[in-house]
Amino acid sequence: MKTPKYFKQWFEGWPDLVCFDLDGTLLDSVPDIAAAVDAFLVEFGAPLAGEDKVRQWVGLGAAKLIEQALDWAELDPQRHEEAYRLFLLHYHQHLTDHSRLYPNAVAILKALKHNGVPVALVTNKPSVFIQPILDKFQLTEQFAWFLGGDTLEEKKPSAMPLLHCSESIEAEPQSCLMVGDSITDFKAAQNAGFKSALVTYGYHQGIDLKALGADAVIDDLAELLV
Repeated sequence: MKTPKYFKQWFEGWPDLVCFDLDGTLLDSVPDIAAAVDAFLVEFGAPLAGEDKVRQWVGLGAAKLIEQALDWAELDPQRHEEAYRLFLLHYHQHLTDHSRLYPNAVAILKALKHNGVPVALVTNKPSVFIQPILDKFQLTEQFAWFLGGDTLEEKKPSAMPLLHCSESIEAEPQSCLMVGDSITDFKAAQNAGFKSALVTYGYHQGIDLKALGADAVIDDLAELLV
């Protein structure tokens, strides 16, 4: 396979490492996340937030998501721990009921593996959920690392998760790429010295991705293979 134009431009060849975000980048998980949010809201006697509303909140980690939901429903923020527990319980039972891979997610992972590029999953999702989701979609073997928001002492936008991966294979940050959908992913890449590619279809909290200064803003993961 010929070297894609972005990789030729950034690295003069294939990257030494690619880190992917999960939610909003490889997987549309909002339908199941929204159902778990609504499950705890029902328990609290609050109105349902619904998928469209939750889609605006996702991307900053589960704890922040619950905080936003409590604020929206005008519920006591002191109930965060209880709400978080109910959310996790429901989500764990319904991880992949309605979640779907985005177009070309499998294709890009297979292309990178075929060309010998190590691939890591770096998400702020609690780590307990990662492998069951990857197993469901038969993606587990595509990744050399799975890092959740609680795997290390810091999570994105900290550089720590990305550098943890690059340092483990002695890859220089400037030879590595972060692919995500949000300002959190962009800042993590920026802080780590990685190149960054952001997808437009994900969970960007209303932020203009093109204004951030990412190395690429793409509508489809396949654009990275052209």
